[in-house]
Amino acid sequence: MNVSFGFFFFFIFTFLFVVSISMSKNIMLFFFFFFFFFFFDYGWSVYNGVFFLDSTSILMVSLSFFITYLMYLSSMRLYITDYFSSYFNFFLLFLCFVLIICFFSINFFFFFFFFEASLVPTLMIILGWGYQPERMQAGFYLFMYTIFFLFLFCLFFFFVVLILSVCGLWALDLIFFFLLDSFLFFFVFLISVLAFMVKLPVFGLHLWLPKAHVEAPVSGSMILAGVLLKLGGYGLFRVFSMYEYCFPDFFFFFVFFFLWGGVLTSLVCLRQTDLKGLVAYSSVGHMAILFCGYFCGVFLGVSGSLMMMVGHGLCSSCLFVLASLGYDLLGTRSIFLVKGSLVFMPSFCLWWFLFCSGNMAAPSSLNLCSEIFLFMGLLGLSFYFFFFLGFLSFFVGAYSLYLFMSFNHGSLSEGSGYFYMNFVSFFLVCFMHLMPLYFCFLFCDIFIV
Repeated sequence: MNVSFGFFFFFIFTFLFVVSISMSKNIMLFFFFFFFFFFFDYGWSVYNGVFFLDSTSILMVSLSFFITYLMYLSSMRLYITDYFSSYFNFFLLFLCFVLIICFFSINFFFFFFFFEASLVPTLMIILGWGYQPERMQAGFYLFMYTIFFLFLFCLFFFFVVLILSVCGLWALDLIFFFLLDSFLFFFVFLISVLAFMVKLPVFGLHLWLPKAHVEAPVSGSMILAGVLLKLGGYGLFRVFSMYEYCFPDFFFFFVFFFLWGGVLTSLVCLRQTDLKGLVAYSSVGHMAILFCGYFCGVFLGVSGSLMMMVGHGLCSSCLFVLASLGYDLLGTRSIFLVKGSLVFMPSFCLWWFLFCSGNMAAPSSLNLCSEIFLFMGLLGLSFYFFFFLGFLSFFVGAYSLYLFMSFNHGSLSEGSGYFYMNFVSFFLVCFMHLMPLYFCFLFCDIFIV
């Protein structure tokens, strides 16, 4: 490792952990503007063998800083009541630091080490500040899913390292060339991407996600939806680049399967009774399109997937903020009981409308731009994907409308524990989610890869 980079990250690590709690959120916002506006230069990159900075990684690091800043703002009650706020601050900053190193690592060992290290602070946030007694089970689901597929990926990693050390890079390319049209390549490819598919997650490997979201505090749900799911998408982007997007024809099975899985999870959303559970299952459907966009390997698909990573991170993060605030106001997240916010708080209804519209890819949200790119990429690959994409778009609109009407319409339930809260920070959190989500379409060139 280059000594200068080692000292740089040591300084960053030390600086993050010695700042006071009152300054942390301001420092996160400073780093967001610093990385996004001063380091972002189209086509610019730095490579020293361990760390790699390009437009994609800097965009993800900027998103990490931005979501971390909003996590501080949305957790004001925790700081007001001083409920182990110093420990919470420690795990939040540690998670942000791990994500930065992960997005900057080109060395595969460093990347995957910090990729899995993000599990530790996430698990501690869920277990320490979760709402329900079932948070232990949610943490167990998250831990077991990740560790099991980590073991499979380690086998692939040691296989690649062994070939490189004994024969060299030419032998690895030769092996992949001869295996390309065989079913053995199918299993090699599957083992190499399963760990990222779990983190994304895709249909079939998603059962840990709704449980983790339901039991996590608002900040835990924000970092899960805003950044950690994108960590899986970023890993797929790097691994597919290693394969140079050369896949046999029978790999269309993946695209068909995950698009159909997105349709099924959208149907599951229509029968959810928990607000956070509905938003969590909607993420699985969006991540199915994101995975297929990367898989098609064309310019439109890859750029559209990057747009969806940012757009979904902003929209889904704020939907969890809105659901958690509804829980604080009414004492429940059941769709049958949370009613009538249009009566007692019309401004709350406005934020629900804006972000439910963004979730269904309404103009001029970044989600609409991403879906246009993704649909063009997938339909260019095969027109038969039209049926899955049509059903998926219809059901996304259906459950977004169901979510909005369930929370805002109707009469307020008797015995609801409505009480006044400090809504200044809440409005700021929603506004800062809203601005990049609805105005980034003016700068779509930053997502071109």
